[in-house]
Amino acid sequence: MEITQFNGELHNKFFEVVNRTMIEIHKHPAYSSCKNNHNLLSQEGKYAQQVFKHFSKIHETQQDLRKIEIFLRRFPLKKFYEKNEISHLDYIKYHTEVFYHKVHTILELFKLMINEVYEVGYNGKRCTWENLLKSETLKGSIPLNIIEYYHKSFEHIINARHLNSHRAIFKDSEKDDIEGPMMLYKNSEKFNMDLGDEFKRMMPKFYLEYKIKKYKNERLKYIVNANDVAEQYVNLFINTTIPEFLKRAKSKNEDT
Repeated sequence: MEITQFNGELHNKFFEVVNRTMIEIHKHPAYSSCKNNHNLLSQEGKYAQQVFKHFSKIHETQQDLRKIEIFLRRFPLKKFYEKNEISHLDYIKYHTEVFYHKVHTILELFKLMINEVYEVGYNGKRCTWENLLKSETLKGSIPLNIIEYYHKSFEHIINARHLNSHRAIFKDSEKDDIEGPMMLYKNSEKFNMDLGDEFKRMMPKFYLEYKIKKYKNERLKYIVNANDVAEQYVNLFINTTIPEFLKRAKSKNEDT
């Protein structure tokens, strides 16, 4: 089995620890469904709970990325969307923006999880790449290198996310090329304007519809390929991080 493939055996060992700590807290005499029971956990239990939180979020975000592929495959409820001023291009743009943000989210979750697994000790705001690099505990660790390579592989997407998030910028010349003429057609129908035969011959509406379909298929192919790469990174990160977790959890269990 390649290290970039899902390792079921390793995941089973991880969940054995997590499930044991869940059972542990529910059997505790002071357990209450109406209260926060974190303080009742053993050291192993507290450790497992924190790591599992980030582990779950990574897989949830990875699934969200795959859902984007499903959303983009078709433009549902076309009449309803267009009635509410949402064009097919708007639909593609929205899901592409979500894709940018989810790719970046995985990077941030990698940082949080490695911080918990290796017990580096940074709180959320201080768990930055610069601070992680300063940690002697993480020095030379494979998961830290994976985070760096993930960032390099998706740097163009992460930069696009930053522009979109902080400046409301969405750079896509192909979309812009289609959107201008489509807007003219839309306004001509809305305000009963005549665009003229020359414009219609130069940019017929059926050709714009073809370009939208082609653009959508290209966006979809790009996202599918990127998701395949992201999935390999997630598997690689988890497969090289869980062994450290298991080692530390075993040590904590033996100390109790």
